[in-house]
Amino acid sequence: MITAYWRPKNKIVQTDIKALKSKRVVWVDCVNPTDAELEKISAYTHVSVADFKDHTIDYERPNTFEFDTYSLIVFGVPVMNERYIKRASFAIFLFKNKNIVTLHREEIGGLSRFSNELLEKNPRYFDFHTKVIRVMLETIVDDYFNLLDAYQDTADRIESTIFHKPQGRAIEDVFKLKKSLLLFHKSLLANREVITAIEKEYVVKLSRKELYEFRDIYNDLVQLIDAEETLRDILTGVIDIYMTSISNNLNQTIKRLTVVASYVMIPTLIASIYGMNFRFMPEIHWKWGYPFSLGMMIISIAGMYYYFKKTNML
Repeated sequence: MITAYWRPKNKIVQTDIKALKSKRVVWVDCVNPTDAELEKISAYTHVSVADFKDHTIDYERPNTFEFDTYSLIVFGVPVMNERYIKRASFAIFLFKNKNIVTLHREEIGGLSRFSNELLEKNPRYFDFHTKVIRVMLETIVDDYFNLLDAYQDTADRIESTIFHKPQGRAIEDVFKLKKSLLLFHKSLLANREVITAIEKEYVVKLSRKELYEFRDIYNDLVQLIDAEETLRDILTGVIDIYMTSISNNLNQTIKRLTVVASYVMIPTLIASIYGMNFRFMPEIHWKWGYPFSLGMMIISIAGMYYYFKKTNML
């Protein structure tokens, strides 16, 4: 689906792709482009369909590229697959006539918010194409912050579950979350390199006067990387807590079994002694022999209970 935006007067409006002929700032966004749509964009930008496909069919590591007629920025975006992140990217094509074309396979929440904001207010975004790119990337970085908050909530829930009732499913969720955070980390590192390349003026189609504004995006990415690493450390601690809890539960179970076995051990010994069929056992013919043996069993159990209570084993 192709959507185009431009500002003919003092308001940003949706327009037709034909606006790419204009020398004003025009942004054309295409989600999951078909061959026909790519050919249509190619007719106005003079970029081959093959070049468009090279950067939109599969995931491509975030980077910047420079060509004769356009500059290309590939930026990583967070896309949720069920509850976990998957790798995705979108390509930004910058042209000499200030036109901007973005291509991506997945719906991107940040771009949707950005386009809605364009139509509602902030017509000044289209003063310069560099400002459009900067604000666009800022909204995508905001998605990373939202996703990190969701990961933090998930980690807190898992941690609470492991504290109160350790389960194998909880530790499975920990490993899945750590895997998602690893992809999250790699994407952030690559995006940081993209912003660094922009600041170093490697993307020549951007205005040099406004490159300093990308420093805020760089700082946000550094903050996200630090927060993500901290969360991964917390999850590692959660795994340690889980293993400790399992070990403690096993120790408690063994402790209970030991106490129960101790209660049975001495009465079993007494019963075994009087169960032996020796000829000369005085208690065999004693009328109080049976109550005496039962009494000894009861006293032994009481003695063991007193010992365990005194040594805090109960």
